[in-house]
Amino acid sequence: MSEIILSLQNSRVKELVKLRESPRRRRELSLFPIEGLREIEVGIDAGRVFTEVYFCPSFFRERGEEILLHRFNDTEVELVELGKDAFGKSAYRENPEGLIALAKTFDLQPDRLSFGAKPLVLVLDQVEKPGNLGAVLRSAEAFGVDAVLLSDAVVDFFNPNVIRSSQGLSLRMPVAVGSKEEILAFIRAHELSICGSSSKNAVPLWEGDFASGVAILFGSEREGLGPFWMENQDESLVIPMSGSSDSLNLSVSAACFLSEAARQRGS
Repeated sequence: MSEIILSLQNSRVKELVKLRESPRRRRELSLFPIEGLREIEVGIDAGRVFTEVYFCPSFFRERGEEILLHRFNDTEVELVELGKDAFGKSAYRENPEGLIALAKTFDLQPDRLSFGAKPLVLVLDQVEKPGNLGAVLRSAEAFGVDAVLLSDAVVDFFNPNVIRSSQGLSLRMPVAVGSKEEILAFIRAHELSICGSSSKNAVPLWEGDFASGVAILFGSEREGLGPFWMENQDESLVIPMSGSSDSLNLSVSAACFLSEAARQRGS
């Protein structure tokens, strides 16, 4: 193991900051940071390929951090200790746990996904906010979604806040990214019906058929479903609301739809 890095101007510290903040840098190096004990453990269990782990014992909260470091002994993963200030500059979180791992980005092409009978798929069009995406992925995992498809995504899937908001579940949830046309072709190839979340010509959520193979579709946070998906959906569904609010946050809406799908499927 190399000497402790103390300088805020160290090249490794600067690189960690770039990988945290820049989608372009993550694409250039095919690397992304995973911060936190739980998130790194999920990544390990999901078979993600790690290259380096940066740690700072001053931020450790329990013995779990030390135990995790031992898991990388006798591997090719480089362990690098940072001083408290250097780690604080590198970390995404305000209250870090003392662990940042670098992992190789992984394939997000739709054609790598495979399903069993009657899959439950979630489609997010032009999702922008990493916190929303992470929260939706948590719900998707909880309700047994087979895959999440990102259509013309604005947010970078490897954004640190996606990982944090999903509690690391983005690292093991089957996800694919593509254009609207690619995602639609994939859905049609698997003969899934498309149920869109929209108030236009919609019927109540519980009248939708989620028992068969289905893709549940959500539009962007700001504008909802655009013309492309409105024309290609098979059914339009809405969450009936009796209060003064006429809309819900994306992650809340997705959880409502997925809860109904799980109820119909008996799961």
